[in-house]
Amino acid sequence: THDSLINFDINIVLSFSSYDVYSYLLMRQFIIILLSINLSLELVSSEFLEKKNTIPEAKEVFIVSSYVDKNLIKVSWEIKDGFYLYSNSIQVKKNAKIIPYKVISSNQSIYSDEFFGTTEILRKDFKISINNSDSLDLSTILINYQGCSDSGFCYPMQTKKLL
Repeated sequence: THDSLINFDINIVLSFSSYDVYSYLLMRQFIIILLSINLSLELVSSEFLEKKNTIPEAKEVFIVSSYVDKNLIKVSWEIKDGFYLYSNSIQVKKNAKIIPYKVISSNQSIYSDEFFGTTEILRKDFKISINNSDSLDLSTILINYQGCSDSGFCYPMQTKKLL
């Protein structure tokens, strides 16, 4: 019998130039960066679209405040950019009776509305005063108003208690 021991040493050497390794690493980093940018853009765009498609509440875009000054009740609206009030929609009522008011300041303009035709609208701010010489019970006075956004969304008639 012949005993023979065969020993194989196989050494495989892969040879890459430093340029190939550098190119591979650069390409890998580039792909990671592109994927990160794509992911962040998707997140940002979805948040943007979500915010853009959200309609703010009327009380957020038509901020109404009031106070008593001697024999006058002063009411003001802060109207956010991109929104407007219909001037003919503003009414002050007590027990369904309309109470007259005086305009103190306004930013009025004529607007051509597809539903209401040519109408007067109010932007930015609107202030009125109501005579309170009869010492009205302010908790029973209601203010009605209606407005829209420049993007075309119109709010239903809003009713707010004076105080």
